[in-house]
Amino acid sequence: MGAFACMCAWRPPAGAVQASVEFVLLIHRKELFKPTNTGRLIVDAFPDTPVFLWSRLQAPQELTGILQDPARNCFVVFPADGTENCARDVVREIPRSEKKTTLILLDGTWKQCSRMIGLSRWLDEVPCLSLPESLVRSYAVRDSGRNHRFSTAEAAISCLLLTGEEKSALTLQKYFGVFNQHYLATRGCYPPERGECHEQLEKLLAG
Repeated sequence: MGAFACMCAWRPPAGAVQASVEFVLLIHRKELFKPTNTGRLIVDAFPDTPVFLWSRLQAPQELTGILQDPARNCFVVFPADGTENCARDVVREIPRSEKKTTLILLDGTWKQCSRMIGLSRWLDEVPCLSLPESLVRSYAVRDSGRNHRFSTAEAAISCLLLTGEEKSALTLQKYFGVFNQHYLATRGCYPPERGECHEQLEKLLAG
C-alpha cells in the first residue's frame, strides 16, 4: 500500500486479540507479495501465528513437529466438497478436548489451495474442518460466486465464531474491513476516509 493509505495505526497491539485456538498459516509462494493477501492480517492480530511456505513433497520441519505434537488436535480448514479425492476425515464442529486446537489455514487462491490440499500427501492424515456455509456468508466481504470460497481472513473469522469467540472474530472482521478500505484507496490513489470499520475497531481495541 502507498504511504498515504498506510494502516499501521490500526494494527491490533500484541495481545489485544485473544483466542483459545491456534492458527497456522500455510502459504503458497505466489501469495507472498500480493497486495491483496489477507493472511498477513491474521498474523497482525495473532503475532505468535506460525507461518510456513507450502511444499508439495514434505512439510516444513517445524510444522511436522506441530502436526505430531500429542498435545494438539490439528485440523486443516477447507470445504468438505473440495476433499473428495483426499483420504481424510471431515468434521464440521471442533470437538471438545483438553488438547490445544490448531487450525491450519491454506493461504492462496482457490485453485492454489485446492492443489495444496490435493497434492500434499503429508496432509492426508490431518482431518478437515469444513466451515458452515451460513457462517461464512454472514461475514464474507466479497462474493466469489461460490458460498464456500472465501479469503484467508474470512476463514479465520469463521473459525473464531465457531469456537464462540465473538469479540475476537468481530475485531478481525473490522480490521479486515479497514484493510479493504485502505486497499481500495491505494487503487484509486486517494486518502482513505475514516469509516464505520475504523470506529468499531477502535472501540473494540479500547475495550
